[in-house]
Amino acid sequence: MENNQTSSPELKGKVAIVTGGTKGIGKAIADGLHQAGATVIVTAKNQPTEPDLNHYFITSDLTVPTETARVVGLINENFGTVDILINNMGGSTSPSGGFRVLTDEHWENDLQLNLLAPVRIDRAILPKMLEQHSGSLSIFLH
Repeated sequence: MENNQTSSPELKGKVAIVTGGTKGIGKAIADGLHQAGATVIVTAKNQPTEPDLNHYFITSDLTVPTETARVVGLINENFGTVDILINNMGGSTSPSGGFRVLTDEHWENDLQLNLLAPVRIDRAILPKMLEQHSGSLSIFLH
């Protein structure tokens, strides 16, 4: 039996944000969302080494609260809504050695990167998702 139906991408018309999406797992997620039909916006601190014409890119340091507001403002202005938010950014820049070498500054930097930045972007994006009665949020822990 032959199937003559043409399938449309399941995420066609959806807008997705992937933080930390220029390499590794984040890039793979962004690519998968694009292949499924979504419009993909990638944020990262640094420009990707090889530009990806399938994704919109916004340079930003989301550990800085004003940067989160700027990114969300740009997205709202240019795309209107967000349907999918993937919090992929994270990691640690602290030295190894445990409590003997970690300063308050090391702790603060890692908390900003791994906890507060995702919380801020969630708080900025979720109200519109709730208003439209749809959306998806995922957090990847590093």
